[in-house]
Amino acid sequence: MSDPSLKPPASKEPMKPPQVVALAGPGGGLQLPVTAPQKLNPSSNGPSSSSASGSATGNPRNKCALKPGYSLMSWIRLCNSGADLSGTGGRVVPVSRLELARHNKVDDAWMAIRGRVFNVTRYMDFHPGGVDELMRGVGRDATKLFDEVHAWVNYPQLLGKCYVGPLKDTDTKPPKDSPTITSALLKPPEIVPRFDWIQQRGELTLIFYTRSLANPGLLVRRKDSLQLTVRVLVQHNWHTFDFQLSNTVVWPPKAAKIGPETGKIELVLVKEEAEPWPTYGTHVASKLESTSTQEESYEYEVTESKDFNHDSFDFILQSVQREVIMLLPVGYHLDIEATLEGGPVQRSYTPVDPSYLHLDEKSSSSLGCLSFLIKKYPNGPVSRHLHQLQAGSRVQLTTPRGTFQLSEITAHRNILLLAAGSGLTPILTLIQPVLKRNTNRIESLQLMYFNKTQEDIWLKEKLEEIHSRDERFSCTNYLSQCENSPQRISLELLTPMFQKKQPGRCTYVAICGPSGFNTAAIDILKQLDVEPNQMHVFRG
Repeated sequence: MSDPSLKPPASKEPMKPPQVVALAGPGGGLQLPVTAPQKLNPSSNGPSSSSASGSATGNPRNKCALKPGYSLMSWIRLCNSGADLSGTGGRVVPVSRLELARHNKVDDAWMAIRGRVFNVTRYMDFHPGGVDELMRGVGRDATKLFDEVHAWVNYPQLLGKCYVGPLKDTDTKPPKDSPTITSALLKPPEIVPRFDWIQQRGELTLIFYTRSLANPGLLVRRKDSLQLTVRVLVQHNWHTFDFQLSNTVVWPPKAAKIGPETGKIELVLVKEEAEPWPTYGTHVASKLESTSTQEESYEYEVTESKDFNHDSFDFILQSVQREVIMLLPVGYHLDIEATLEGGPVQRSYTPVDPSYLHLDEKSSSSLGCLSFLIKKYPNGPVSRHLHQLQAGSRVQLTTPRGTFQLSEITAHRNILLLAAGSGLTPILTLIQPVLKRNTNRIESLQLMYFNKTQEDIWLKEKLEEIHSRDERFSCTNYLSQCENSPQRISLELLTPMFQKKQPGRCTYVAICGPSGFNTAAIDILKQLDVEPNQMHVFRG
């Protein structure tokens, strides 16, 4: 909340009344109405730079008086009541545009936003803008209208229980001689992060709105006490914001966080002097293809390294002088470069949440640290080299890389995870975002984890803890060198997960392991009629 003592300068326009908003934090869950922190109007800085102005949330919203019993809190209670707000009995049903157009009445109202169809019939009387305003988007794709009025609203969370299914573009087919039309239909709309800012007396928060389930990444680099560069990675593009701040801030930042479901990014900076700023400063925005940053590297130093089991170790890295903060998209990896006798060699590793590891809590939770769980291979020059490094040793890291998108699994409620050995690490990044999502809430998340022996199993107790907290998640271990009943991935093992008429049938699979394991898994899934768009293989 803003410090109530903050006042805009006398020359500024009078402050507008605080707005009541429904947002979601990175941890998920609808939030109660809050008063937005004050933001002061900056002055214009010419065409080459941008500065925030107006309200902290975009265009003002025209509201109408809601009837008694139709507050945001009442809507939350209705969503949690178990009522079938989608009208589909909990099933995800693909919707054609012709079908969408049929549901265009107050008592039968569907609308599409960014390729997702929602049944907003029960939401009509809860809408702050009134029934007439909501009816403008009913029976059609309302994405453009939604973006014009209140693109900042976290609609997947607000309307999560109203989700009907994905919008299909199959009613009409483009002419065979119109490849450009076909390409336009297949190419997803470009996501351009939208910048905003808010402040308290002692803090400045830079906010970047991408899109729900956009799975963004973040890279922040300090240039000096007044300049910093913020890069947002989304859809394989880096969107760069070069900031010139009005006043100095403390480094490193107080917090940097990404909401996996909301796509909202927040960078919280502490002001060196606790006082209101008339503006955050200025920034210049630009865009880079991710391929143009592949040769970039950043120097990190080892802060801690400790054996995890007989052939693997925990490993914490932090940028030198804490100049860089890097947050990876879910399911992404980066390369660590080791300088060996024959020259520099790179290997791909996926950072894991430090809560999984047996590390010093203070060092591992420090903002900007990256935690790894690395298997040491007898003939692996990079892993053996990293294992020998002492605190203070330095390595080079690349920018994040990967192809996984959280939006791929939005429509799936029963998901299977297949991991072998150290292939567990990218799978770990999926577990919490999937379990915490509110859009089309997950029903089951099953992990089948393959190893040679009991001693090779990673994080057995940690995974059991997750199951004890949330029974929708389960982990079953399979051992190829078990004396009694050795088990490897096989058609017989996976078939029960994909029986056509089974209520909890898995409809999406994420896979990571050695190349032989991945190939075997794909071959088996094809025999079970799993389509290519229903599986994702994590590759280094």
